[in-house]
Amino acid sequence: MVVHLGLLYAVVEAWGKWHFTDACVDELLKAPFLEDLRGFRNASFHVSVATEALVLRWGAEPDRIVWSQDVEKALRAAILDWEANLAERIVQYPRVKDR
Repeated sequence: MVVHLGLLYAVVEAWGKWHFTDACVDELLKAPFLEDLRGFRNASFHVSVATEALVLRWGAEPDRIVWSQDVEKALRAAILDWEANLAERIVQYPRVKDR
């Protein structure tokens, strides 16, 4: 679970860094759970401690689990849409061509 949630945060972090936008994803990312996801990322990839309280709290609160599943679904849909319309987006964002 720690690695899975850490990877989810890595995708969320890249989402913001790369300036992707999607109404559904952006709304979900306003939830107060992002800092906990960051903690899982740090525990997985930066060898910091995932406290028992963090892990137990995440599993004990169904709202967090449902939210993380909703974020995954929304990210998947938005990224697949981005890929499906890539030719149009390259015209819209000319800097992409230079990469």
